[in-house]
Amino acid sequence: MGELAQQNGQSDAVKSFGRMLSTDHAAANQKALDAAQGLGMNAPSGPNAKQKADNDKMSKMTGAGFDKMFVTHMVADHQKDIAEYKKASKSKDSAGEYASGQTDTLQKHLDTAKSLKVGN
Repeated sequence: MGELAQQNGQSDAVKSFGRMLSTDHAAANQKALDAAQGLGMNAPSGPNAKQKADNDKMSKMTGAGFDKMFVTHMVADHQKDIAEYKKASKSKDSAGEYASGQTDTLQKHLDTAKSLKVGN
């Protein structure tokens, strides 16, 4: 989604947020792979069906319409992720450690998404 925001976004704020997402998620993905390996599990090789459908839908949009949908999606998605990560962080294993270590970054993303004023 970060790359998509950089390509299809209209506002500089949305494009900048997309760059932050791309950077932060690349680092988080490596940590997630390490956590999965620590549990003897295989991490997903790509987005799930809903994530792919959301990406496909937004990839057809540009400009202010994209910005508005993207920001709305990012707020909802990060709220859901924070709740899931807080629950997962209670596990005393590598997955719990990973989740615990990511909640601050997810909160930063949520706060940033909420601060974006687009498509008024």
